[in-house]
Amino acid sequence: MSTRIRCVVALLAMASLGAGVISAQPRRLPEGYDYPYRDPYLATVTVAVLNANSPIPGFTRQVVHVPVLPGRNGLPSLEGRGSVSVALYRQRHPAPLLFVLPGIGSNPYFGLSTYLARLFHQEGFHVVILPSPMNWNFALAASRSGAPGHAPEDARDLYAAMQNILGVLSTTYDVKITGLHFLGVSLGALEGAYLSVIDAEERKIGIEKYLLVNPPLDLSYALKKLDEWAALRGELGKDRADRLRARAEAIIEPYAKDMRDDPATIDQLAQQLSRFTTQELQLLIAGYVHTVLPELVYVTQVVNDQQVLSAAKDQPRRRLQEAKGLTLMDYGEKIGMPLWRRQTADPHTDLEDLSRRGSLAPILDRLRANPKVHIMHNADDVLADRASIEELKDAMGDRMTLYPTGGHLGNLWYRQNKEDILRQFGISGWVEARLAPGARHRF
Repeated sequence: MSTRIRCVVALLAMASLGAGVISAQPRRLPEGYDYPYRDPYLATVTVAVLNANSPIPGFTRQVVHVPVLPGRNGLPSLEGRGSVSVALYRQRHPAPLLFVLPGIGSNPYFGLSTYLARLFHQEGFHVVILPSPMNWNFALAASRSGAPGHAPEDARDLYAAMQNILGVLSTTYDVKITGLHFLGVSLGALEGAYLSVIDAEERKIGIEKYLLVNPPLDLSYALKKLDEWAALRGELGKDRADRLRARAEAIIEPYAKDMRDDPATIDQLAQQLSRFTTQELQLLIAGYVHTVLPELVYVTQVVNDQQVLSAAKDQPRRRLQEAKGLTLMDYGEKIGMPLWRRQTADPHTDLEDLSRRGSLAPILDRLRANPKVHIMHNADDVLADRASIEELKDAMGDRMTLYPTGGHLGNLWYRQNKEDILRQFGISGWVEARLAPGARHRF
């Protein structure tokens, strides 16, 4: 699979962690919300075109490597890779800085996070895109356990990494920062929720505003679904599954080159992707997630040597190939659990209990009491049932915006959503200025 297509399908993977259509409409919906897609699956896949890797006039994105944990830069077969790698979009003048944290397994250089970075950079922000804690780079360079996956501990690792990043930006890159903000999407939103609790207690960073978009309410449910979908390859057969992937690549490739949020472009893509069945989309989505899992598994075993892989340490290709046979639930049970039990000092906890302890529920009172936190969610987000989303809305009140449609992240390109996102960070009048007839500044 080409790098570009893998990145596009990655967007589908981190954006679609569930299936099904919710026909009933929840109460308290924004009036006049005219998002065009009512099928949450189709809505979700429209995020595939949100990728802003085309050059910003007069600006070059910088790759910044930041050491975090000692002893991680010289591990066998991973020498020289033990620093956290982030993408920096900087202004030439003092400005507020926005941290962007994407979804499961994502890196800072492709996909939705680059789209959001460009959106905010053109409004005068410095932007730093962080790797997902479930990315191999974060696991190697910043995860104390070497096996990320438990949100409260991942957030604590993230908090330490962000402090190091700010230090490097100030001393090495002379970035002048006038304020600090955070935008997390999908799994990054869940981790951002825990980050808000830590910063409220420790005040070592001083983040002024958190926007959490489509945080998963039950992560274990989502991961189980992905494993079920990956198993569809056995039902469909290898030949049919390979043809399916080829069809998807042929459809997405032209749109991946556009990298725009133009409604006409998105509608053309949506019309073609609507020909896939739900089962076929499930397999495509799960297929990508399981392609990034081997790298993560490989790194965890270099750091911890739990003997989950039988291939010799000096045979990295064989170890990566063997890691392809593990599922997400295998990762949690065989790799994560022994290390997370040690981190939480609870040797008798199980995966379900840890999942509950790492959800939004245990910190909901802290989120509700923190005026810096705002949540955006979609009523038909297939990560959670409608009742759970409604309960979250009841708890958060005016500090949660609930849209009737959009699937999981599938409406971030829509003009009202963009305006609402920017407004959360004090930017108003954006839609009128950017999308008025004849406006030049569209991407």
